[in-house]
Amino acid sequence: MKLILLLVILMWGSNFVVYKILVEKFPFWTLVFFRNFFAALALVWIVRKFLHIKPSNKKLWGYVLAATLLGVFINNVLFQYGLQYTLATNASLIMGLTPLSTALISYFVFHVPLQRKQILGIFLGFFGVFLIVMKGSLQNLIEFSFNIGDLFIVGTLIFFSLSFIFVKKATDTKFPAEIITLYGYTITSICLFPMVFWEQTKNGWGELPTSLIYWIMLLYVGIFPTGVGTLLWNRGISVLGPSQVAIFMNGVPLVAAVASVWVLGEPILWFHIFGFIFIATGVILGSQNREEIVQRKKGEESKSISV
Repeated sequence: MKLILLLVILMWGSNFVVYKILVEKFPFWTLVFFRNFFAALALVWIVRKFLHIKPSNKKLWGYVLAATLLGVFINNVLFQYGLQYTLATNASLIMGLTPLSTALISYFVFHVPLQRKQILGIFLGFFGVFLIVMKGSLQNLIEFSFNIGDLFIVGTLIFFSLSFIFVKKATDTKFPAEIITLYGYTITSICLFPMVFWEQTKNGWGELPTSLIYWIMLLYVGIFPTGVGTLLWNRGISVLGPSQVAIFMNGVPLVAAVASVWVLGEPILWFHIFGFIFIATGVILGSQNREEIVQRKKGEESKSISV
């Protein structure tokens, strides 16, 4: 399973670089649509044996739609806007904070307890992101000067983490996470199609790239990092648990940074290095023993009930 997660890390790390290239070649809404459409097609084939499973009531439908809106639609739009204005390296480092932001949300929403070292990890991780957004300059903080693309990526991080609330509520009812993912990309594709038609009509249907390589890159992004990668990641969580899987997230910005330098020629500056160190340390600290805490709490509750 860990080898599979390493494959996911390679796919997700490369996603930042490939998508950075694609945002400069495709019209905005067209690119978002095809990314989700290709992911939906891949997922339909992968989970075809479970296509008969549907939300059984309005509340479950609400969870699925909320997860779709926050974790797919808004997440994809903000991510694409962000990559138009910031470096792929910045985006990958900021998104590396996902496990910590999820832990913080779990604390406030589900009352999952946090140990001191987890709180320290969250602080270190957010400080690392702060360092990247402010480019390591106190003057930028004083003048409130920052890259708007970094803020879009921070928004992506927040909405992506918030979507886990509704994914958890749905999966708590034994509804498969794979089907939630399929619904998310399918519904988003349907909602985006009118935007694509409007965009292409406005542009005269003449701004689509004619080079086959860009379509192959888009097909790769949609099928593998977006569709297959998400499914394998969810599978890893179910087998190894969130804490062990979260540590693998540290590999995403590392792969993205190396690929960004090699493919895009992006610079690696001192605040990128220190930001990565703070975020990686934060994720390692913040991801330790989370399941043990939850199990201990459940055990104490069961003991009190039996008494």
